[in-house]
Amino acid sequence: MKKGIITNINLVPDTVNTSPDYFCTWQVQLYRCNNAGPQGQRDVMTEENMFGTGDEAADRKVGRGWAQHLYKDARRDLIYLLDDCWDVPIGGLQDISPWYGSQILMPDKFPSFYEPGEAFDGERNTRSMKKLAEKVESLGWRGIGGWICVEKSPLSSVKTDKEYWTERLQWAQKAGWKYWKLDWGRDCNSFDIRKLITDLRLEHAPDLIAEQAIVHDMIPYSDIFRTYDVFTLLAIPITLQKLAYDLSFDAAPGYLGYINCMDEVYTAAALGCGIDVTRHNMIGPLPDGRPDPSFPALHRQLKTKTDEVTRTVRWHRIAPAFPVNGKDTYIDDNWLTDNWDVIDQASEIEAWWKYKDGDHIERKGPARISRGLAPATVTPDAEGLIPYVVSALHPCGVTSIATLSRTLGRRFFTPICDVEQNIKIADTIGVFGYYKSLTLTGSAIRNTSRILMQDLLDDKAYDVTESCTIENGKLVLPGELITSIGTSCNHEGDTSEPGLIVKIQNN
Repeated sequence: MKKGIITNINLVPDTVNTSPDYFCTWQVQLYRCNNAGPQGQRDVMTEENMFGTGDEAADRKVGRGWAQHLYKDARRDLIYLLDDCWDVPIGGLQDISPWYGSQILMPDKFPSFYEPGEAFDGERNTRSMKKLAEKVESLGWRGIGGWICVEKSPLSSVKTDKEYWTERLQWAQKAGWKYWKLDWGRDCNSFDIRKLITDLRLEHAPDLIAEQAIVHDMIPYSDIFRTYDVFTLLAIPITLQKLAYDLSFDAAPGYLGYINCMDEVYTAAALGCGIDVTRHNMIGPLPDGRPDPSFPALHRQLKTKTDEVTRTVRWHRIAPAFPVNGKDTYIDDNWLTDNWDVIDQASEIEAWWKYKDGDHIERKGPARISRGLAPATVTPDAEGLIPYVVSALHPCGVTSIATLSRTLGRRFFTPICDVEQNIKIADTIGVFGYYKSLTLTGSAIRNTSRILMQDLLDDKAYDVTESCTIENGKLVLPGELITSIGTSCNHEGDTSEPGLIVKIQNN
């Protein structure tokens, strides 16, 4: 379909994304160690694997060079986060390790950054952490972050929880670290410890984001709360089921109260959430030739959808994550059921959790979620099916909408439907996913409006007014046009779904 008339207008600002979005190394750790289990993943968290040899082809062959080679187009908008265990020595990974929670940059893992000394010194560790932060930022990443075990290391001489976390927060602030991913540990289920960390963060590390998880009562008192792990095959309904609960809270005064919905990047873009990116474009099986269990080749092909990440963080330049507000969130009473039939388990690794041949797995999620808007109206396709649809009015005044795919049997697809969304006063709309048509209604739409569209990967907009229909306060965007423009800048071999900006201009 013809794109329209090219313009000299760029709808994507040349600014830095302010949402707490990050790339997490956990899945590239799995790739590098050939899925040798958590202990193997932890042992490969080293500077050699992070930065590689400089030979990109050789590095990619074995899964090295994560900070050096990945997300070159998105890294200015992404924090680079070292996952489990940058602060535990190689081989020191028993189920209960005294190093967990130490936050000491390990000399055997990061020898180029560690300052030697006879005894541990907090200031020396801070300088080592700062050197690593500067290296990561020199490669163009927005900053550095780290996985944090929520427990006090017994190796520390600091006695009280308050003293311990104050000291570690001060290390992070002085070293210029931007993000803490507070995960499991002895105190991971403690509301009091988690809230203590967030409150101390506000005082001692104002430039750090402290991500919480697991304890849902922490949502109002968090900087950001992560929906937590899901398996890829049914990640969309599981994530929406979690969001249906997490978005019901209200942020407490003085706290950010954001939600991180993991690697569901278009869900995050449309609902005003942050992202924890784990997909990567080391395409194909593991280096040893076995299937990659985290990204099954038979299903969604997430490793060929990294352009979706770049589109999301560029949209976040315009419409960053915003706090939970349960009173202004709509959760559909209609919940859709997705499912997966496991077959030939011996040759295909189909999920993190081990299912057996013949298992039928089902998960449900609300058909629609909206924030600050009435929910979209969706007309079923010829098979009577609809996609999941999420949408939001952002505090900055723009809106967004996404259709999300279904998994039925062993089929992953998006039902192509007519969708209608009231956008209130907005004249800028982020549109993600596939449509038969998208009808927008709102006060900015006039018979004389000029309509621009731009792939979020692009630096130029197209005037598509002649390809759209405007009548009686409704703007109808053809689905073919959304797909044509919204995927026009996909890199070779990338199968990302559409992601674009629509701009309604009035004089």
